[in-house]
Amino acid sequence: MLQLLSTGFSSRQILQLQIAFAVTLTSRRFQTAAAEVRRACGQESARTSLLYFLEQSPKGLTQTELAGRLEISGPSLTRQLDKLESLGFVSRRRMIGDGRVRLIMIEPAGREALQALDVLASEMRDRIFADIPLADLETTLRVLDTLAARLAADPVAVVKRS
Repeated sequence: MLQLLSTGFSSRQILQLQIAFAVTLTSRRFQTAAAEVRRACGQESARTSLLYFLEQSPKGLTQTELAGRLEISGPSLTRQLDKLESLGFVSRRRMIGDGRVRLIMIEPAGREALQALDVLASEMRDRIFADIPLADLETTLRVLDTLAARLAADPVAVVKRS
């Protein structure tokens, strides 16, 4: 853990800095572990996130909606969709009432790929979170949700000086 001595920071400021470093390091390590799980299932991060959003939207999503949720550009999404469509994981259908708009739907093969990934990912999370009390997990989630919401609300305001 990061040690700060004689910095002129308050105890709270030191703790906040230690938490920031811990979140960054933990995120990198978690992403590495998750990438190994995805690789074992033949998946990639961007495609997996895309499939999860579609899984949660049984009526499908437009490309604009999906790009917004993934926070990626249209061309990046199109490349991912092309690959997923070639694998039979998703389909693009004309939206009824507006033939210019495509509705993206998850297909059975996409659901099967997510289910296989979920089994391995669940086992990984069970190992990582083993022996951590439920109350600690709940507190951690509340804190991370709060931080994520503040950063998402206005990332520029976070760095502005008063």
